[in-house]
Amino acid sequence: VSCISDDNQSAEMTECLRQMNGMPPLVQECTIACREDCTFTPWSKFTPCSKNCEATQIRRRQLTGKSRKKERCQDASLYPLVELEPCPCDAFMSHPYGNWSACILPEGKRDPQQGGLWVQGDDKECGEGVRFRAIACTDINGRPVDPSFCNSSGYIQEACVIPCPFDCKLSDWSSWGSCSSSCGIGVRIRSKWLKEKPYSGGRPCPKLDLKNQVHEAVPCYSECDQYSWVVEHWSPCKINNELRSPRCGRGTQSRRIRCVSTADREGGAVDRSLCNQDDAPPETQACSLLCPSECVMSEWGTWSKCPQSCDPHATQRRTRHLLRPSLNSRTCGEDSQVRPCLLNENCFQFQYNLTEWSTCQLSENISCGQGVRTRLLSCVRSDGKPVSMDHCEERNLDKPQRMSIPCLVECVVNCQLSGWTTWTECSQTCGQGGRMSRTRFIIMPTQGEGRRCPTELTQQKPCPVTPCYSWVLGNWSACKLEGGDCGEGVQVRSFSCVVHNGSISHTAVQVEDTLCGEVPFQEGLQKQLCSVPCPGDCHITPWSEWSKCELTCIDGRSFETTGRQSRSRTFIIQSFENQDSCPQQVLETRPCAGGKCYHYTWKASLWNNNERTVWCQRSDGLNVT
Repeated sequence: VSCISDDNQSAEMTECLRQMNGMPPLVQECTIACREDCTFTPWSKFTPCSKNCEATQIRRRQLTGKSRKKERCQDASLYPLVELEPCPCDAFMSHPYGNWSACILPEGKRDPQQGGLWVQGDDKECGEGVRFRAIACTDINGRPVDPSFCNSSGYIQEACVIPCPFDCKLSDWSSWGSCSSSCGIGVRIRSKWLKEKPYSGGRPCPKLDLKNQVHEAVPCYSECDQYSWVVEHWSPCKINNELRSPRCGRGTQSRRIRCVSTADREGGAVDRSLCNQDDAPPETQACSLLCPSECVMSEWGTWSKCPQSCDPHATQRRTRHLLRPSLNSRTCGEDSQVRPCLLNENCFQFQYNLTEWSTCQLSENISCGQGVRTRLLSCVRSDGKPVSMDHCEERNLDKPQRMSIPCLVECVVNCQLSGWTTWTECSQTCGQGGRMSRTRFIIMPTQGEGRRCPTELTQQKPCPVTPCYSWVLGNWSACKLEGGDCGEGVQVRSFSCVVHNGSISHTAVQVEDTLCGEVPFQEGLQKQLCSVPCPGDCHITPWSEWSKCELTCIDGRSFETTGRQSRSRTFIIQSFENQDSCPQQVLETRPCAGGKCYHYTWKASLWNNNERTVWCQRSDGLNVT
């Protein structure tokens, strides 16, 4: 068996071994028929195969000569005349590679009239989609091949679902409740309650209380004197001791009180809780019936008014007068009383009180836009008790002007996104791990309590795993000489096509050159001069690299400004008899700038069988002669 090139020229055996799967056999078995043996025609060619891997091919033969009549030769189990063989089949295996992509929905349509832009609203945001996983396809020998041999798309596909967002649902507003205060400023409240929670990125709920309700409160004002107390006359004074005679002295008397509407004082009584309980007049009181001999005084008059400043040095006075003098010598009681004006006891100051601004109130059947915020004014006594506005108005106090201001309720706007861009080119031209991506953009951000923008604005999808084909250079051949055993010659090496999956760990495998395309041709890469030393020649090596720049130094001090560096060539002696005729070494030196001082030390290995290695080492760690 010999190796020849494509143009029938003799070639190195290694070239054939590198490109073919083993050498053809040098020996094979053969048979020479004996007299008693059954003889047959040669086997026919196998019938052609269809492309189906499961098909079979057939070949036939026939008995010849006397064998046709021998019963033993007609036993088909011993001497078959027909042979079946499965058709050769390129079997390919697929292996899932990498992770599943995100769930990708069917794409919307592009509008050619808008320059290929996405038509807003065509893209679905949820529903049924598909996710992809790349497959790596290999042949029966484990070599990467194009994924189309395993699967038309290069992917495994799987149905998936992106759940649709569901918004928070609240009830309609309840009707406004009654004012929380019957006198002065209170609040009126209305509420909504949760009907269905949001999920899958739906519009969130406003802040809810522990009962899953949201409230809206506005200030309200109730006139303080809407209801007032009405008193009837006191009953006659009932003496405590009925047996006493004459019937005079201390006793008690009572009267009936009623709570009535101020607007209709003659009307019937209303629930007592509607009147101010702090101002409720007493229903009983102590009284006395004066005996005939006692002094009789009138009832006390009203107290005089305190100044508005409630100056504690100021006083107020009340008086009464004598109706009948005493018949005995006893003096009558005092006819005037004085007391200081004490703040929040018998003297009060008044001021206007403003509520906070209400929430933005909209017109009926409007959910956003322009509205009004209001606040209310009330009159409050210095002890904190709300009183009728008349008290503040009588004193001409400064009244705030603005009781309402315009406001804006932000309209709910869901996040709006552009359509997806087209998929980018794969991040790798071949091999495993390549990815394509597409992006979408926020056209309009969320406003108010609209649906939030999704966090995923970029989607990635694995690329089909395609094989990587590349040319690699083989090793240099032995030095080829023309018509001799030594001297100048030529070394050659050739390109071969290999396949790999793009990962560092994967070993490249040689495949047909046609898969790599056109062979790159560079004369210097594939051909170079060489020489085979002849017996007795002194073969000189190439020059070594220049050494580092070195100065002559004593105890680490240099006495030169210019250093030297050197390089050498060594002679290899081809025959032992010629060793004296070849020089040992050729040394070349040249001046250099910026040299260093080095020092040299002997180094020795550990003893081993009474021997050790000794060498000289320069201070930068280089072993030298």
